[in-house]
Amino acid sequence: MSDWRLRNQEMYLKNKVLILKDYKNRTTSTDHDHCEFCFDKFSEKEQDIQRGYCTEDNYYWICPGCYEDFKELFQWC
Repeated sequence: MSDWRLRNQEMYLKNKVLILKDYKNRTTSTDHDHCEFCFDKFSEKEQDIQRGYCTEDNYYWICPGCYEDFKELFQWC
């Protein structure tokens, strides 16, 4: 599959359990995260994505559009 959003994410996202949840600020140095594929911004601000899919540790976030586009390829649970 040729898609500009694919950059070897299978190394850390293939077959992962993803959870659909509201974005809440994590205790990190920033107040946001980005989609692992398209780089759209997650935050609690109105103009940003506020709900999406994340890994069980809340580290990797995936926007709803990219989730739909890649769920079969990455075999997400």
